[in-house]
Amino acid sequence: MQKDNINYRLSCLKKYGKTSLSHLTLSNSLSIFCGDWDGYIAYKKIFKCAIVLGDPIVPAGLLEQALKDIKEWAKSKKLQIFIFVCTKNGYESFEKQGFKRVCWGYEALINLNKFNIKGGKKGSIRRSINHAVKNNLIVKEYGYISNRNKNIENEIQRITNEWCQIKKIQEPTFLIGKVDFENNYGTRYFICKHNNKIVGFLKYCPIFGKKNSYYLDLGRRSIKSPRGTIDYLIVKSFEKLSKEGIEKVYFGPSPYSFLSPDITKYSHLSEKLFVLLRPLFELIYPAKSEFFFKYKYATSWEPSYVYYYPRLNIRMLLSLVHFVYPGGFASIFLQKTKYILKKNNYNEL
Repeated sequence: MQKDNINYRLSCLKKYGKTSLSHLTLSNSLSIFCGDWDGYIAYKKIFKCAIVLGDPIVPAGLLEQALKDIKEWAKSKKLQIFIFVCTKNGYESFEKQGFKRVCWGYEALINLNKFNIKGGKKGSIRRSINHAVKNNLIVKEYGYISNRNKNIENEIQRITNEWCQIKKIQEPTFLIGKVDFENNYGTRYFICKHNNKIVGFLKYCPIFGKKNSYYLDLGRRSIKSPRGTIDYLIVKSFEKLSKEGIEKVYFGPSPYSFLSPDITKYSHLSEKLFVLLRPLFELIYPAKSEFFFKYKYATSWEPSYVYYYPRLNIRMLLSLVHFVYPGGFASIFLQKTKYILKKNNYNEL
């Protein structure tokens, strides 16, 4: 099996892909670095920097060797390395190879065996559910693998297009997946109907190397969807997944969550730099609203890190912006300007 084809990536993911974003390394927009070991490291080269997405997809016992190999390759190409959205796994291997790390936020984790909508923290969810029930919303899974329906898929695509139109900024790439019914990677879609019309959907992706776990990749609603559409979708899909024996659902990292804005509380220059850049980051990404949405569901949180080699600098951070938003700041501000000029009054989720 050739190491540069999708089947090889998929076979490695099923063995070593233990993080919520690991399925995103299947993107053909990402290159992969391979060595004399099983597995790969997904990256994109931008501004003399190799931006790596998530934990390397390699056996735990070979992580240090894989890091050593990619470090030597990067040196030969005069590239810096920035590894984005990592778990705490393998820290010793990163440290031995000279990588430094910064905690940039936490990821929301929902244990379905513990989740319920009781208590004050879940009040907004209960209100949404009550509103959805009064509006006779219906949630069901779309089984596209066994029974394709072009009308349903067109409606899902319509909602996606509407969602993108009302966003103040372009949708980030590589951090979220796309609607795709052609490739069966174990993804699942749940749809919500109102008056027999689809008004929202969710997309779940399996975490291949972690038993009974899914990642909530996409949640979208139409502009005129009834109140509570997304909350109702989430709760009803949780019920179905739980009945199937699924234990955990990951909501993805929430940037800057639980991190103090007080720069004096950090000792390392790289940590201080991340804190100083927080206001700029929040101009281009809805970090606060995303955190509060995830907070009402989370049963626990796991730290999310970035690793870099040899040192953190502005070039790395600019490369990261271009990695997440093609076109970088110029594209972001152009999108914002278009939004303002249109005077779009629709509310975001």
